[in-house]
Amino acid sequence: MSVFKNKKIIGLLIIIFLFLIMSTASAQNTIYFNSKNITSEIKTVSRNGELLIRARDLAELLNAELTWRAALKSLEMKSESVTIKIMANSHYIQIGNDTLRTKAGLQLVNNQAYIPLAKSIEAFGYLLEYQRDNEELYIFQPETTINGVSWQEDGNQLQIKMDEITPYRVLHSEDGTEITIEIDKAEINQEFTDNISNNNYYLKVVNVPDRALLRLVIKSRTPIPFQIDGGIYEHEDSLVLSFLPQLKDIRINEENLLTIEATGEIPNAKTKYFSDSKKMVIDIPSVVIGNFNLDIEEHPLIKDIKVTQHDLDPVVLRIEVVMANGDIFKQLQRQKNNLLTFKPGQRSEISDLQYAEGSFTFTSSSALNPELFLLQSPPRLVMNLFHVNRGEGILDQIDVDNTLIKKIRTARFDEQTVRIVADLEELTGYNWVEEEKNGLYHYTVNLENKFSEITTQDNEDYQYLNILMDAKAVYEVKKFNYPHRIVVDFQNTLNNLEEFEAVEKTSLIKDIRSSNYQLDEQEVTRLVFELNEYYSHQVDSYQNGHGIKIALAKDYLKEEGEKRQGIGRHLIVVDAGHGGFDPGAIGSNGLEEKISNLAIAKQVALLLDQAEQNVLLTRSSDRFHSLQNRVKFANQRGADIFVSIHANSFNNSSTGGVETYYNQSNSNQNRFLAEKIHDKLGRNLGLIDRGIKDSNFYVIKYTKMPSALIEVAFLSNPREEKLLETKDFQNKAASLIVDGILDYLEENGGK
Repeated sequence: MSVFKNKKIIGLLIIIFLFLIMSTASAQNTIYFNSKNITSEIKTVSRNGELLIRARDLAELLNAELTWRAALKSLEMKSESVTIKIMANSHYIQIGNDTLRTKAGLQLVNNQAYIPLAKSIEAFGYLLEYQRDNEELYIFQPETTINGVSWQEDGNQLQIKMDEITPYRVLHSEDGTEITIEIDKAEINQEFTDNISNNNYYLKVVNVPDRALLRLVIKSRTPIPFQIDGGIYEHEDSLVLSFLPQLKDIRINEENLLTIEATGEIPNAKTKYFSDSKKMVIDIPSVVIGNFNLDIEEHPLIKDIKVTQHDLDPVVLRIEVVMANGDIFKQLQRQKNNLLTFKPGQRSEISDLQYAEGSFTFTSSSALNPELFLLQSPPRLVMNLFHVNRGEGILDQIDVDNTLIKKIRTARFDEQTVRIVADLEELTGYNWVEEEKNGLYHYTVNLENKFSEITTQDNEDYQYLNILMDAKAVYEVKKFNYPHRIVVDFQNTLNNLEEFEAVEKTSLIKDIRSSNYQLDEQEVTRLVFELNEYYSHQVDSYQNGHGIKIALAKDYLKEEGEKRQGIGRHLIVVDAGHGGFDPGAIGSNGLEEKISNLAIAKQVALLLDQAEQNVLLTRSSDRFHSLQNRVKFANQRGADIFVSIHANSFNNSSTGGVETYYNQSNSNQNRFLAEKIHDKLGRNLGLIDRGIKDSNFYVIKYTKMPSALIEVAFLSNPREEKLLETKDFQNKAASLIVDGILDYLEENGGK
């Protein structure tokens, strides 16, 4: 044999030896069985890209009976409910009456039988999850079984029935047409059937074997408006997904009743009439298009109906009805909460037109949907009332001696329309109020009030703020702390302060500013008087309610006793939303909501501790806790305040801002706490102020103490995602949240 041949054989042997070493090395995973590291207790090898385990080791792990038939080179492993069979030189495993193909099949290594680990152990009902680039393998027994998925009665809630709730997360596709619910360590009940798929929704169940989880994928033909926070909640041992109701049916019957039906409750709709185009526009909030029926073919009263998803933030469905001859359809009193009914209206009769204090009022025999608009030259407010007659007390003209209105005129504009015109001193805003009483509809048009004068004066004990309005003021005075300030919120008021000279600062008044502020979906004009010192204040009115006098005490008055003693200690539970297997929303650059939530929550806890408050975190590390456990944690410990930290997400990446949620049904203090916290965030965080909102989020609905949920920023907004990653922004948000909490405690006298 030549030297060349010897070298060739030696080289080949080295390659085979290295291959065997690499095959064995690749099998050296760290393996956990029910959380216990069993790597040193078992033997594994890798063949054909598949991890094999010594059959005897697997039988011992599972407490299964192992039978080896040497003559056939076949193996049988049996438990109480499962039997698997596998034969050497075959890639198939027989599981009961079924067969399953594997990559390597049964392999004999040093006269020991090795079988595919994943396929074999899954046959016995276990779950596997690879982590850290497949270096770690976790083997679990299922911790829950998905027994069924069903629609609730209203068709807008989907209930996932489970043995018990394990970690889960909800993912929403970018186009909004797909929702994925991932449930960890879950198996599907063998008797599970798909009973939710319909002509709009489709359910797909996916078992992810290498991640020990089950996916329920719900697809829709149309976008599903769904909030990651608030769209899913836990009820006993079920997960419940809440979808917005869908438009189901539009039709006009033999009695000429136009009905609009949805799959769930329809909120109050806004209806407008346009006489020139013979069109009625119905805007319905919180309803989506869906797959609906439209039955109006060749009807003599309706020429056409157009349906659009007018907006998704907030959700608004728009229905445009073009009338054939201009007849007005009027909404009837609601009989079902999922149904709107309109009837070709008999003419209403309006009566008793009056003016008082910046408002004019009248009464109607039925509900009206007027068209209101302003004209500039000369300035006037015009109201078109469709399909009405003028009755008693509707004069052609009412002369008014007021800084807002010169006179009010009425006339028939055309065959269908009565017009009311308010001639104004100058253009101003307005609002429209409807009130039903004793079968009649009472309407009020409030012209926007204005500031007439703001002055200060003082005496030995008090410094006074005098705010004079053009008309009677509707307002609310509030006290905020850190820093001390008096806040006055005015309804229906034009912010015309730029017309005045700067108000004189005083020893107590440090600064004065104004802004427009969204409160309970109503815009208010807010005046803020920032104070150098605060002791107490009183509020009085003057000039028949046109003026507000705020008396600021210059010191603690003798009758008030000694100076108040701080706010005392309170137990505050701070909840970092999501965690562990549940990342929450995920930004376009990969930031997971659970990370920023925890960072802000920890800083909130630190600052509250420095303020001598007792603080507990629902989670202090990256761990999952169910919503039920978070609520139970706070309730069982008798917390005084519960604050939950989150980040928002939406399909539109340009949407951004900060908003704070409360649940009004739980406690009247909830809104007060939310307002105090949001006052700090809205003014100082540097993001769009989206206001405070009432919501049924689980953690603020079922906590027994005053509670609030804060959506600090939008992860779906790339700019705000970058902010949420930074320590500076996290610390700033935390500091403002703490200021709001302390504000709330101070305002409540430390109680």
